Amino acid sequence: MPNQKITRDDVAKLAGVSPAVVSYVINASKNVSEEKKKAVLAAIKELRYQPNLQARSLKTRQSMQIAFVCDNLRNDWMELPEKMLFERGYYVSHCYSRDGDDFIQMLISRQFDGIFMMSNRYSTEQLRQISDSGIPIVLYKTREYGELGDNVAAVVPDLYSGVMKSVNYLVMHGHKRIALLLPMRYRSSGIDSNGYRERAYVQALRDNGLEPDDALIFSNTEASEHFLAYLSDMMIGESAGKRPTAFLAGNDYMAAEVMKSMKTLGLRIPEDVAVIGTDNTYLTTMLSPTLTSIDFSKDEFARKLTDTMLALIRGEHCEDTFIRVGLAIRESA
Repeated sequence: MPNQKITRDDVAKLAGVSPAVVSYVINASKNVSEEKKKAVLAAIKELRYQPNLQARSLKTRQSMQIAFVCDNLRNDWMELPEKMLFERGYYVSHCYSRDGDDFIQMLISRQFDGIFMMSNRYSTEQLRQISDSGIPIVLYKTREYGELGDNVAAVVPDLYSGVMKSVNYLVMHGHKRIALLLPMRYRSSGIDSNGYRERAYVQALRDNGLEPDDALIFSNTEASEHFLAYLSDMMIGESAGKRPTAFLAGNDYMAAEVMKSMKTLGLRIPEDVAVIGTDNTYLTTMLSPTLTSIDFSKDEFARKLTDTMLALIRGEHCEDTFIRVGLAIRESA
């Protein structure tokens, strides 16, 4: 009947299974045979059954929701871990990072089961506020922190190694003025920063007998117009000896902006300026020339992120995981 409230028992009766099996299918909490799964899904569709998620969360004390907090929502390779978590019954919410404790309190009040923090904007104390509230954090670690608690673990590509390899590669090809462009909304204090990217950049230059120049580390990336103005000023406002001959960008999107700006200035890539991106996304082969980029296994990253998140939710201790990186060499460098 149109006004009749359909229950889990109604679905179980129509599917010929127990109510527990219906719960297993809905929550993706246990393995169910394909035959029973199809029967349950067919019954749900026929009866137009809508699980009461609020009641379930009150009973299980789980919201079945995970937040991905990002500085940049253009990360197309985040689709895979989201899919893996969805298959395990979790809904993922993406949100831009925001400054201030109000944002931290909002995350806590939403009662997410876990948070993937893909931002370096927040202090150790702010992350501790989240973990102390009982919400586990998987951290995309790009800087050093203090003690964060047992329910925090990092899953991240080995960006330190990636930057080192990129700088070494550029120096090997004769570049001495290499600019480091940090990701949008990334927080940095330049050469003296405790960020992995900056420390790797400085170390690689010094290992190659080059003294780092703070003017070549661009960290004012709160807005794209600042970033684009910097590129123009570096190439037009500086004398030939001070201009960078290569750019190492924090992600492929920024690398694409660099290539576009250089072409507008009449510069050739890679003859006049070399460009390297980070993440090896779909953009790398769509650009002309094709983009050299720091690469890592997206499948391995997605599996590690998903497994670590679920383990932390279960209350287990997890060690930090750094995914091995390489350099996908193409035409831009």
